[in-house]
Amino acid sequence: MHLLKWQFQPEKRSGSWEGSIIEHRRCVKETLDESPSLKSYLESIFIECYAQALKQAKAETSLSIESFPMNCPYQLSQFTNDEFLLE
Repeated sequence: MHLLKWQFQPEKRSGSWEGSIIEHRRCVKETLDESPSLKSYLESIFIECYAQALKQAKAETSLSIESFPMNCPYQLSQFTNDEFLLE
Protein backbone atom coordinates (compact mmCIF):
# COMPACT_ATOMS: atom_id res chain seq x y z
CA MET A 1 0.00 0.00 0.00
CA HIS A 2 2.79 2.41 0.84
CA LEU A 3 4.55 1.73 -2.46
CA LEU A 4 1.30 2.33 -4.34
CA LYS A 5 0.77 5.63 -2.58
CA TRP A 6 4.40 6.57 -3.27
CA GLN A 7 4.11 5.73 -6.96
CA PHE A 8 0.65 7.11 -7.69
CA GLN A 9 0.69 10.27 -5.56
CA PRO A 10 4.23 11.57 -6.10
CA GLU A 11 3.19 15.12 -5.27
CA LYS A 12 2.34 14.01 -1.72
CA ARG A 13 5.55 12.12 -0.98
CA SER A 14 7.03 12.86 2.39
CA GLY A 15 9.70 11.67 4.76
CA SER A 16 7.00 10.00 6.81
CA TRP A 17 5.84 7.93 3.81
CA GLU A 18 9.41 6.87 3.10
CA GLY A 19 9.86 6.10 6.79
CA SER A 20 6.78 3.87 6.70
CA ILE A 21 8.18 1.95 3.73
CA ILE A 22 11.52 1.49 5.52
CA GLU A 23 9.85 0.39 8.77
CA HIS A 24 7.55 -2.14 7.11
CA ARG A 25 10.46 -3.58 5.13
CA ARG A 26 12.43 -3.93 8.34
CA CYS A 27 9.56 -5.80 10.00
CA VAL A 28 9.16 -8.19 7.06
CA LYS A 29 12.90 -8.87 6.85
CA GLU A 30 13.16 -9.39 10.61
CA THR A 31 10.26 -11.83 10.58
CA LEU A 32 11.72 -13.75 7.62
CA ASP A 33 15.12 -13.87 9.32
CA GLU A 34 13.52 -15.33 12.45
CA SER A 35 11.36 -17.79 10.49
CA PRO A 36 12.76 -18.39 7.00
CA SER A 37 10.04 -20.96 6.30
CA LEU A 38 7.54 -18.08 6.16
CA LYS A 39 8.97 -16.98 2.81
CA SER A 40 7.05 -19.68 0.94
CA TYR A 41 3.88 -18.67 2.80
CA LEU A 42 4.43 -15.03 1.86
CA GLU A 43 4.90 -16.05 -1.77
CA SER A 44 1.62 -17.99 -1.66
CA ILE A 45 -0.42 -15.04 -0.31
CA PHE A 46 1.33 -12.31 -2.32
CA ILE A 47 -1.57 -11.78 -4.77
CA GLU A 48 -4.12 -11.67 -1.95
CA CYS A 49 -1.97 -9.14 -0.09
CA TYR A 50 -1.82 -6.93 -3.16
CA ALA A 51 -5.62 -7.01 -3.47
CA GLN A 52 -5.88 -5.77 0.11
CA ALA A 53 -3.21 -3.11 -0.52
CA LEU A 54 -5.27 -1.84 -3.47
CA LYS A 55 -8.33 -1.38 -1.27
CA GLN A 56 -6.34 0.43 1.39
CA ALA A 57 -4.51 2.65 -1.11
CA LYS A 58 -7.83 3.61 -2.69
CA ALA A 59 -9.26 4.50 0.71
CA GLU A 60 -6.23 6.50 1.83
CA THR A 61 -5.65 8.40 -1.43
CA SER A 62 -9.24 8.95 -2.60
CA LEU A 63 -8.07 7.85 -6.05
CA SER A 64 -10.31 5.50 -7.98
CA ILE A 65 -9.42 1.82 -7.92
CA GLU A 66 -8.86 2.11 -11.69
CA SER A 67 -5.96 4.49 -10.97
CA PHE A 68 -3.92 1.51 -9.81
CA PRO A 69 -2.76 -1.58 -11.70
CA MET A 70 -5.03 -4.56 -11.08
CA ASN A 71 -2.00 -6.86 -11.15
CA CYS A 72 0.85 -6.13 -8.79
CA PRO A 73 3.54 -4.13 -10.60
CA TYR A 74 6.19 -5.09 -8.05
CA GLN A 75 8.25 -8.21 -7.51
CA LEU A 76 8.21 -9.77 -4.06
CA SER A 77 11.97 -9.20 -3.87
CA GLN A 78 11.39 -5.44 -4.31
CA PHE A 79 9.36 -5.27 -1.11
CA THR A 80 12.38 -6.16 1.00
CA ASN A 81 14.98 -4.36 -1.12
CA ASP A 82 16.04 -1.17 0.67
CA GLU A 83 17.33 0.21 -2.63
CA PHE A 84 13.95 -0.10 -4.38
CA LEU A 85 11.91 3.08 -4.26
CA LEU A 86 10.26 4.47 -7.36
CA GLU A 87 11.27 8.02 -8.18
